Amino acid sequence: MKQRLSLLIMLLALLLIAVPVSAQQVSTAEAYQTTGQFIVNKAPNPSFGDEWFIIALARGEYNVSKDYYDKYYDNVVKHVQSVKGELHKRKYTEYSRLIIALTAIGKDPTNVGGYNIVEKLSDFDNIVWQGPNGAYFALIALDTWGFELPKTATTTREKLIQHILAKQLPDGGWNLTGAKADPDMTAMAIQALSTYKDRTDVKASINKALDTLENLQGANGSYQSWGTTNLESVAQIITALASLNIDANKDQRFNKLFESFFTFYNAKDGGFKHVLTESVANGMATEQASYTLVAYNRLLAGKTKLYDTSDKKPNNNPSTPAQPNQPTVSPAKVSFKDTQSHWAKADIEAAVAKGLLKGYEDNTFKPNNNLTRVQAVSILVRALHLTSSGNAPFTDIDSYKEETKQEIAAAYDANILVEKSNKFSPSSSISREELAVMLANAFTHKTGKPYIPKNIAPLNDIAKLTKNSQQAITFLYDFDIAQGSNGLFNPTNFITRAHAAKMYVNFLKVIEE
Repeated sequence: MKQRLSLLIMLLALLLIAVPVSAQQVSTAEAYQTTGQFIVNKAPNPSFGDEWFIIALARGEYNVSKDYYDKYYDNVVKHVQSVKGELHKRKYTEYSRLIIALTAIGKDPTNVGGYNIVEKLSDFDNIVWQGPNGAYFALIALDTWGFELPKTATTTREKLIQHILAKQLPDGGWNLTGAKADPDMTAMAIQALSTYKDRTDVKASINKALDTLENLQGANGSYQSWGTTNLESVAQIITALASLNIDANKDQRFNKLFESFFTFYNAKDGGFKHVLTESVANGMATEQASYTLVAYNRLLAGKTKLYDTSDKKPNNNPSTPAQPNQPTVSPAKVSFKDTQSHWAKADIEAAVAKGLLKGYEDNTFKPNNNLTRVQAVSILVRALHLTSSGNAPFTDIDSYKEETKQEIAAAYDANILVEKSNKFSPSSSISREELAVMLANAFTHKTGKPYIPKNIAPLNDIAKLTKNSQQAITFLYDFDIAQGSNGLFNPTNFITRAHAAKMYVNFLKVIEE
């Protein structure tokens, strides 16, 4: 009888580890299950670049197939070895993100195919070159398993903490650029500092930031970033509160966050939208929503916080066992019959998984077809979630659907298109030079400042191009978005769908961190 009573109490406790949201008839536990399935379907063969998917699944203890994490780790080892341990020349969040993901699945990042990923965080200047988010994620990564850097390292935890504190704006928040607080960046700063929340200086900084987030909040618990009301801002704040052991659903300052959060839930496909006007779930929004649900559910269950992966460190006892009877999801393959042996197979699959490109009804991708100018714009607008209520001043787009015309207008308003005539030539194939300029302009729009290289890329066929084009191509070169071939960029060549997939996926990696 006592055993039955204990079992009943345990079952009731598990049922309580979920916040019911009556308007959507879904709880945080149920929503996590649908987002977990969404993620596994998007990444059936996870590899380097899928770290946030892995973190969301592993920290939520989603019941994936037996070899799922092994496949990811094997693919990561192959990639790390192929680049000889250098994941990126300047973008050091690549190392931090990988450390977090590997520790989440119990793998040691100090020996990945013979390479020590943790030691890559030893150079402080390289970490902070990327901006304050470089310091956030480096601190988070080091704290996952309490890693110590070599004595010769210029990076220390104290240095990272002081750098983050120094970047706090007068209004109490943080931003990538500019003088006004951005909710996403403020929430991420709090997550990085949360381990040190009892320190006097850190505590004061966090309290000031929480006041700022309360003041930035909309009437229904919504937040805006880059002028757009979106899911990710709300998600990051719920995650930040969970890192401080604050239940967003119970805190009087933030108890409308879940009301806003679940307005973006899309019951039809089990994912989350980036903005409410989207008709289907957005891959990146669902990714962030998923690990937010994990952070919150772990808080309710009394487990270590999202980025404290010490429970997965070898020889450590897990904080709590995985919940039984979770449904097993059979991975849905995202592949095409004409890309199985193609050089860009992985990039194509990644681009399709992120919703940037689509295949054709006959299960082909047609990787060698040229990308048109209107297609290039549509992909970029969707990737950046740009909108416009106006019209672009082009006389040759009237025959296109209203949705497409609005996408062109959105790119025009964001100064991604720099056209000198009233013609857009939407059906013309786009050249490598033209796409380079678009991507560089998109980077400027996203970050608020253009990328000005110290030296022009060492490519032998760009010297006669305009200064703007040279700098745009150098942007691609410096950030490993596109490297050219045999010392040439071939700026007048048209972009194929395969090359576009690779470039867009690499571009998103740059702006997402």
